[in-house]
Parts: sequence; C-alpha cells; structure tokens
Amino acid sequence: MKFRILSACALVCALALGVAAQEAAKQAEVKVSGGERDAAAKVEKAKGIEARLQAAAAFVKKYPQSSLRKGLAEALAREVAATTDAQTSLSLAQTYADIFNLPDEQRQVSATLLSGYINTGQVEEAMKAGAAWLAQHPDDIATMQNLAILASAEAINKKNPAYVAQGRQYTAKAIELIEADKMPQGYDAARWPEFKQKTLVGLYREAGVLAHITGDNRAALPLLEKAVLLNTPDPNIYFIVAQLVNEIYETSAKEYQVAAPAERAAAMSKAEAALDKVIEAYARAVAVSDGKPELARANAFFREGLESYYKYRHKNSTDGLQQFIDKYKKPAQ
Repeated sequence: MKFRILSACALVCALALGVAAQEAAKQAEVKVSGGERDAAAKVEKAKGIEARLQAAAAFVKKYPQSSLRKGLAEALAREVAATTDAQTSLSLAQTYADIFNLPDEQRQVSATLLSGYINTGQVEEAMKAGAAWLAQHPDDIATMQNLAILASAEAINKKNPAYVAQGRQYTAKAIELIEADKMPQGYDAARWPEFKQKTLVGLYREAGVLAHITGDNRAALPLLEKAVLLNTPDPNIYFIVAQLVNEIYETSAKEYQVAAPAERAAAMSKAEAALDKVIEAYARAVAVSDGKPELARANAFFREGLESYYKYRHKNSTDGLQQFIDKYKKPAQ
C-alpha cells in the first residue's frame, strides 16, 4: 500500500545544498562567518543523505541562529521526501525532525512523516500525524481514505477497534467532499473525474466495512450496496451484502408467520420484496466469484441458495437463472 500526500509528490533535491545556503544568506543580507560557511560546505560535500544529516546536526548545534540554516533545512527536507523506500524515508524524516526542530522546519517533513507511518503500518503514529495534517489540510481526501484503510485493517487483522470511529469520520467526510465535487487544493483538474470515481468506490467500501465491524449493519448495508453498484472489485463486499439482505429477508419471513390475518397480505408483500433483493444480491455474489478457484466454496454456497430462492419465486423453475447471473458479470477487460 503506497501513499504519497499530494503536496509531497514529485519532490526532488533540485538545489545544491551550498547554493541554497548561499542564496539564503544573500536574501537575508547578512554576513556570515567563515566558520559557518565551512560548516555548511561540509553538509554539501558529505556523501549520502545520512551523512549530510549528520553534518547538518553539527552545523545546527554550533550555529543555531545562522542565516544559512533555513536554506539547509529546505534542501535537506526535499532530499528526504524524494527517498522512495518507505522505511528509509520515515527514518530520515525522523532524524531530520530531531535536528531541525523549529515549527517551519517541522512542517517541511510532516507530509513525509505521515506518508512513512501509513506505508509502514504504524497505525497509532499515523492516526496522530494524520489528525494534525488534516487540521491543516481539511480537503485531503487521499489521506482520509488511507487512514480509514489503516483503521479497518487494524480492526480486522489485529482485532483492535480503537481507530474505527476515527476511520468512519474520515470516510464520511471524504465522501461528502467528493459528492459535493470539491476538488482538493492543488489537485490536477484533468485527473479529478477519474480520481473521484475510483476513490468513491473505495470510500464506500471502507465506510461500510467499518460500520459492519462495529455491528452497525443498518448503517453498513446502504454503504456497501453503494460500493457494489459502483462495481467494487472486492468480492467480499458482495458476500457481506448478500448475507445482510438475507438476514433482513429471514426477519421479514418470521414476521409474516406470526402476522395477524388482517396483516398477512402486507407482511407477505414485504417478505417477497426482501427476497427479491436477496436473489439479486446472491446473483451478484455468484457472478463475481464464478470461475475463480479461490472463491469456489463461496460460489457454491451462494449458487445453492440462489437456485432455491429463484425457484420459489419462479414456480419451481430455474429457467432464465443463468442469464440473470450473467447480467451482473463485468465485461472482460
């Protein structure tokens, strides 16, 4: 799961450290000592970002008020952000933050730190950093989605629901922004329509899963149904929806059995409408799992139930059933 916050994408070490330091001094119109320039030059000449950070630490310790500090911090932050390995980038950003501890300097690696926490699965740190980031960037839909994914994975894989409520808040907000067509600041307008469609599928999936984890199936079902209608590629969502609508049907069937004579017609109509939704959901589940060996057991389970329900609603016949299933299959890519 790779993630890059929009403002951190495509950052490269475009300026030489020495040039950045000299430019900062020039703009500040102040004279710097020869010792400062020599110390800054050591940062520039060090081989590798780790060595440059070590040299920068020595520079900042000796010259904390230097006018060259700003240029060094900016150039090193760009180089840290350009590191592609998630774990290395995070480690470098943490080292940078220990050295350059002024508020403006810290902000230069906040995106890199958040990205690193997310990519390395450090959920607690990611949630804390994410909350701080979103307070400053309230329209960052991608970050909201990635934090929600972390929250659901933590709940499912580690049985830790501590971040579910936070994840649900993020998915709700992100869905609200997309459906209101509010493009994040600085985003590529040409890519926005495709981003909206793909992201909305994932957001409805995560929102529904997070609700389902907590047992809030009344909220989960419409969210997961939206994901299904948007053709989520996750077969598990089709299976969950099928199970949830079947539970509604079974409740309706029991209500019919105990209904008073005057209420039986209405109760029967309600149960049959619920059953028709089950038949559709089961057909979708069969369609998405057909021909996939890893889903063979689920496919057999839902196909058996589908045939039984379909026959009940079609005078004990399965005529047209396969065509009904086929209409929910995606075209070959």
